Amino acid sequence: MTIWEPPFRFGYVEREWSEGAPPVATEITVTSRSGDRCVVRMVHSLFASTDDWDDQLEGFESGWPGFFEVLRVYLSHFAGKKAASFLLMASSEADQLSTWRRLTEALGLAGANVGEERNGPQQPERLSGIVERVRQDDKQRFLVLRLNAPAPGIALIGTYAADGNTNASMALYLYGDDAEQRAADGEPKWRNWFGETFKHPG
Repeated sequence: MTIWEPPFRFGYVEREWSEGAPPVATEITVTSRSGDRCVVRMVHSLFASTDDWDDQLEGFESGWPGFFEVLRVYLSHFAGKKAASFLLMASSEADQLSTWRRLTEALGLAGANVGEERNGPQQPERLSGIVERVRQDDKQRFLVLRLNAPAPGIALIGTYAADGNTNASMALYLYGDDAEQRAADGEPKWRNWFGETFKHPG
């Protein structure tokens, strides 16, 4: 950590984030605006003597929009509530579109549109809520769902290309006095579901 000035500035440096990679510094600033609004600015700086790592820096940047959307939904609907979260990830040998279809179909979210209420399958836990954001491009796809089940919260569900494979992921953010217990109960069920859904053949 290089800067700690809550709630205005936060900075940190990541070293050894990839084999042979130079350090990456990140600085986040929050500037107040009128009407209870603010601007959040994030800057990544890569300390390298060549441009060999430019693609990696673009990867850093492209991964943030989904998390910024989670922040927006949190501040709009859940600000100040107790929170707990967990992240699940699985690797697939299939291309990104096929992996995205498999993931969204299994969760009852295929063809989801912003504003829709979606109800997924009952296993491993019922997942339902309002679709807040859908984004798809050639590098990544993600969907943000404002949850009413299995608990009040947010699901960030997505896929992105990685080293010739595709990673499928789901981050669940749960809110309320029992959020920590619900996350502890739900994580192993979802981890097992991810493992079975994206199990490699053979």
